[in-house]
Amino acid sequence: MSRTTVLHLLTVIDAAALAAVAADRALGHEVHCVLLHDAVYALGTDREPRCDRLSAGADDRRRRGLPPTESAVEYPAIVEAMAQAARVVSW
Repeated sequence: MSRTTVLHLLTVIDAAALAAVAADRALGHEVHCVLLHDAVYALGTDREPRCDRLSAGADDRRRRGLPPTESAVEYPAIVEAMAQAARVVSW
């Protein structure tokens, strides 16, 4: 059985978002999280969501003076991930 990919676009990291990510994973979905806006500060901390794939908006990191990371994605890649996912959830 192939897993369904669910994309969570996170602008905040709160209990509701983390619970939804965990619920999708518990249902067997492949979960891709993209951290956007101030949520990029959570990357590499204990606040980052537990996802199968974790990315951070490259532009949002640059605008906040944060160093680039291997997980940084540009807007075209975010749009592509949205088009490829079976479901997109925005927080």
